Amino acid sequence: MEELDADPIKAEYFYSTEDEKIKLNWFCYEYAFILYSKLRNGGKLKKYRKKNTQEQIVNFCVYFSKEMKKSIHERLAKLVDTLTIYEEYVEQYYPENSRRENLLLLTAAQEAWAELLDGCVICPTRCISEMNRKCVFFDEMDED
Repeated sequence: MEELDADPIKAEYFYSTEDEKIKLNWFCYEYAFILYSKLRNGGKLKKYRKKNTQEQIVNFCVYFSKEMKKSIHERLAKLVDTLTIYEEYVEQYYPENSRRENLLLLTAAQEAWAELLDGCVICPTRCISEMNRKCVFFDEMDED
């Protein structure tokens, strides 16, 4: 049986330079972490977990959360009325998936999004409205 890393999603996956230590990237980090939890624990995703190692699931979550920046920017620019989680994000990563497999992943992505936003309601960090400002949380994670 595969040994699971207790903290599989690393903050450093979301920046490569000091300039990238911004609130939007922290938001994506948090989203990836919640999405990973949904994929690892979702009852209907057993087949997905059998086909993918922890590392593969982590890589997908990081990829998907970074793709969500496009959806965030669309919404903020008022190009769409609601934030859209596009199936194309999954299709590009898993081109061999069936439509059902994609829909299961998208459901998990939507649940993770809702969970993250529930936390944002009480969070004073303002990751989206101040998305390009430096996020000190990255530096705090580096100190650990």
